[in-house]
Amino acid sequence: MKKLIFITLCISFGFGFKAVSQTVYSSPKGEKYHTADCRLSGEAAPLKLAEAKKAGKTACEVCKPNELGKAKLNQCTGKTADGTRCKRMTANTNKKCFQHQ
Repeated sequence: MKKLIFITLCISFGFGFKAVSQTVYSSPKGEKYHTADCRLSGEAAPLKLAEAKKAGKTACEVCKPNELGKAKLNQCTGKTADGTRCKRMTANTNKKCFQHQ
Protein backbone atom coordinates (compact mmCIF):
# COMPACT_ATOMS: atom_id res chain seq x y z
CA MET A 1 0.00 0.00 0.00
CA LYS A 2 2.86 2.38 0.85
CA LYS A 3 4.46 1.68 -2.52
CA LEU A 4 1.24 2.57 -4.31
CA ILE A 5 0.97 5.88 -2.45
CA PHE A 6 4.62 6.65 -3.17
CA ILE A 7 4.21 5.89 -6.89
CA THR A 8 1.07 8.04 -7.06
CA LEU A 9 2.89 10.95 -5.42
CA CYS A 10 5.83 10.62 -7.82
CA ILE A 11 3.55 10.63 -10.86
CA SER A 12 1.61 13.62 -9.54
CA PHE A 13 4.85 15.52 -8.92
CA GLY A 14 6.04 14.69 -12.44
CA PHE A 15 2.92 16.11 -14.08
CA GLY A 16 3.04 19.19 -11.87
CA PHE A 17 6.70 19.78 -12.71
CA LYS A 18 5.99 19.52 -16.46
CA ALA A 19 3.28 22.19 -16.23
CA VAL A 20 5.53 24.56 -14.27
CA SER A 21 8.47 24.09 -16.64
CA GLN A 22 6.44 24.75 -19.80
CA THR A 23 8.02 27.42 -22.01
CA VAL A 24 5.76 30.23 -23.17
CA TYR A 25 6.54 33.45 -25.05
CA SER A 26 5.87 37.05 -24.06
CA SER A 27 7.25 40.51 -24.74
CA PRO A 28 8.50 42.52 -21.75
CA LYS A 29 5.69 45.07 -22.05
CA GLY A 30 3.00 42.57 -23.08
CA GLU A 31 0.18 41.49 -20.80
CA LYS A 32 -0.31 38.04 -22.37
CA TYR A 33 1.84 34.94 -22.87
CA HIS A 34 1.68 32.84 -26.03
CA THR A 35 2.76 29.58 -27.64
CA ALA A 36 5.76 29.63 -29.98
CA ASP A 37 3.60 29.50 -33.11
CA CYS A 38 0.96 32.06 -32.07
CA ARG A 39 0.40 34.75 -34.70
CA LEU A 40 0.13 37.37 -31.95
CA SER A 41 3.43 36.58 -30.23
CA GLY A 42 5.47 38.90 -32.45
CA GLU A 43 9.04 39.29 -31.18
CA ALA A 44 8.29 37.69 -27.82
CA ALA A 45 11.07 36.11 -25.79
CA PRO A 46 10.83 32.64 -24.21
CA LEU A 47 10.18 32.31 -20.48
CA LYS A 48 8.83 29.67 -18.13
CA LEU A 49 5.09 29.51 -17.48
CA ALA A 50 5.63 30.04 -13.75
CA GLU A 51 7.62 33.23 -14.44
CA ALA A 52 4.91 34.56 -16.74
CA LYS A 53 2.19 33.95 -14.15
CA LYS A 54 4.35 35.48 -11.42
CA ALA A 55 4.72 38.62 -13.59
CA GLY A 56 0.91 38.89 -13.75
CA LYS A 57 0.59 37.91 -17.41
CA THR A 58 -2.49 36.02 -18.60
CA ALA A 59 -2.96 33.39 -21.32
CA CYS A 60 -3.61 34.44 -24.91
CA GLU A 61 -7.19 33.77 -26.01
CA VAL A 62 -6.10 32.84 -29.55
CA CYS A 63 -3.41 30.19 -28.97
CA LYS A 64 -4.55 29.03 -25.49
CA PRO A 65 -1.10 28.10 -24.08
CA ASN A 66 -2.67 26.57 -20.94
CA GLU A 67 -4.09 23.79 -23.12
CA LEU A 68 -0.74 23.27 -24.82
CA GLY A 69 0.43 20.58 -22.40
CA LYS A 70 -2.35 18.33 -23.69
CA ALA A 71 -1.03 18.36 -27.27
CA LYS A 72 2.11 16.70 -28.59
CA LEU A 73 4.51 19.35 -29.87
CA ASN A 74 6.92 19.07 -32.76
CA GLN A 75 9.52 21.48 -34.04
CA CYS A 76 8.38 23.16 -37.24
CA THR A 77 9.83 21.51 -40.34
CA GLY A 78 9.86 24.78 -42.30
CA LYS A 79 13.02 26.60 -43.37
CA THR A 80 13.84 30.23 -42.58
CA ALA A 81 15.06 32.76 -45.16
CA ASP A 82 18.69 31.95 -44.37
CA GLY A 83 18.06 28.22 -44.88
CA THR A 84 18.07 27.08 -41.25
CA ARG A 85 15.27 25.09 -39.67
CA CYS A 86 12.48 27.07 -37.98
CA LYS A 87 12.73 27.01 -34.17
CA ARG A 88 9.01 27.31 -33.43
CA MET A 89 7.15 24.42 -31.84
CA THR A 90 3.76 23.42 -33.20
CA ALA A 91 0.95 20.99 -32.47
CA ASN A 92 -0.30 21.05 -36.08
CA THR A 93 -0.54 17.64 -37.74
CA ASN A 94 1.45 18.84 -40.77
CA LYS A 95 4.35 19.76 -38.39
CA LYS A 96 4.51 23.36 -39.66
CA CYS A 97 3.93 26.55 -37.68
CA PHE A 98 1.45 29.23 -38.77
CA GLN A 99 4.11 31.04 -40.80
CA HIS A 100 5.24 28.04 -42.84
CA GLN A 101 1.86 26.48 -43.66
